[in-house]
Amino acid sequence: MSGWASALPVDEVDLSFFKNSFAGAMELHERVLSDPDKREALARAEREDLFTLPLFLGAILSDIGRVRYKQRNGLQELPVEPEDAFPYPDYYLTDFHNQANGGLSLRSALTYEWQIRFLFMGANRLMRQGVIDQIPEGSHLDILDVACGPAAWMSQAWLQNRRHRYTGIDLSPSYLEAARLLRRKATLLQMNAEEMPPEWTERFDLLTCIWLFHELPPPAIERVTAEMARVLQPGGTLVFMDAIQQGDAAAGETGPSEHFGTYFNEPYFQDYTRLELPEALRAPRAAGGEDGALVHVEAPGVAQGGVGRAREAVLR
Repeated sequence: MSGWASALPVDEVDLSFFKNSFAGAMELHERVLSDPDKREALARAEREDLFTLPLFLGAILSDIGRVRYKQRNGLQELPVEPEDAFPYPDYYLTDFHNQANGGLSLRSALTYEWQIRFLFMGANRLMRQGVIDQIPEGSHLDILDVACGPAAWMSQAWLQNRRHRYTGIDLSPSYLEAARLLRRKATLLQMNAEEMPPEWTERFDLLTCIWLFHELPPPAIERVTAEMARVLQPGGTLVFMDAIQQGDAAAGETGPSEHFGTYFNEPYFQDYTRLELPEALRAPRAAGGEDGALVHVEAPGVAQGGVGRAREAVLR
């Protein structure tokens, strides 16, 4: 993904979109960093990024070359080769974000935070601060992070006295290994969120789901939502964050770039932007079709920062 800016075309609509994104990112910087406690925690959390910076810088030229190769040959994606026997869903085996070997590369996992730092104009950790703010302080909750990736936000939360019992699940063994190398205080498991263990029914007090749905085809979203409903305790909380959707932009702003999915090889992005998110999250308590809602959408909204705005929903 680091090579996209020099390798892909940008039209007038996209320029307007990214100008608005930059303004939103700067506003978010000012707002979040005005709190001295958050500012100190973010500064400490970002120190770990210095260890992965040389790897990110060393990958830029090969990333640009890979994107240009795809352009020259009219390719939207390149093959992804799993190195284990895990039953990956077909939709996952694409080079999301134009990363070498998609989500199955340790290099991509270790440089992920730098990739999204550039994409979100320095607001990557600031955006996830909105998730942390919805988690009570203390150490009394069982929290599941669905599609945790390298779980960078967990160390940020830990520094702000959210020292709960964390479990992170992800399809990628490489991203989970990155989380272990970066010493996340969590139980980390390779798992498809479409099929969590039966014994997890009503186990967790709180679920987080960050930047997942835009990478899933609609049928997978339905299955993941049903599973989240099943493993969340009655009265529990889901804190959800993902990309801006159609209709989220304020008056005078452009919405999600229609080319974004192509730029970053996000094949399901446009489907996500049209998803009726509140309806999708009012899923059955169980995949078997029992009556009842996952949670009521109490505070849907948008938060400035990164690519346009981020879609946030706090559900209880």
